[in-house]
This record gives sequence, structure tokens and C-alpha cells, in this order.
Amino acid sequence: MNDVPCIGIFWFVMRGDRPQLFACLRPWPEGEDYGDFKTEPTAHYDLWPRIKRKLNISGEYEDWPRGRVVYDLPGKRFTAYIDRQLAGDTYRTAILHAFHLPIERTRFAFDAHYGRAKFKVTGTCPLCPPIAFR
Repeated sequence: MNDVPCIGIFWFVMRGDRPQLFACLRPWPEGEDYGDFKTEPTAHYDLWPRIKRKLNISGEYEDWPRGRVVYDLPGKRFTAYIDRQLAGDTYRTAILHAFHLPIERTRFAFDAHYGRAKFKVTGTCPLCPPIAFR
């Protein structure tokens, strides 16, 4: 994928004493058309059983803070829809870094759809590639 900005779905999950980013991402031009947007067609609930089983993570897909990055075709910008607990700079920076998003063309928005996490993430998120699933 190199440094092409990506779209996709993601979670932050506690692994030991630090949050880890798990994502299903793809270069934005390869996304599925959804109205005026390019989006990742994989749903959180479709991918979660594989992640949960492979990594032995507890909870269900909506129990951990999650979100989705989409590309707005007319606006020529990215939107990262996030859980409110991911509002801090450490999480935003991790998302920007992992998805190769240009800061000047990326906005963050809260969406009630992603606001039901019962587990909390705390601590500094490492700036490394996310553990990727597809």
C-alpha cells in the first residue's frame, strides 16, 4: 500500500498495558462506492470473529472503541468516524499514521454508531503499522 491514503475499519484494544490498533484497510481508490463516498465494504461484525479467535480477545465487536475511515469524493477529504474515547491526540495521531491520512484533508467526527464501547483503552498508542486483517 506504500503511502497511499487508506480507508477502512478499525478498533483499539488493550494488549497488556497499552492500546493496539487493529484495522482492515485498503487504498481509498479501491474502496466501494457508497453515494458520494468511498468506503470499506467489510463490516465490523463480519471481521470481529476472526480477530477475536486469532488473537484471543474478549468481548464482542462493539465492546471495544472502534471507527471507520471514509473518503468524501466531492469534498476530496477523509473522515474518521470514531468513538468519543478516541478523541485524544494519541489515538488521532495513530489513526492518521496507520491509514497514511493527510492531516490537512482529514477530519474526525463522532458517530453514535461507534459510541457503545464498554471496554476502555488507556495509555499511549505506539505509532506503528496496525495489525491488519482483511
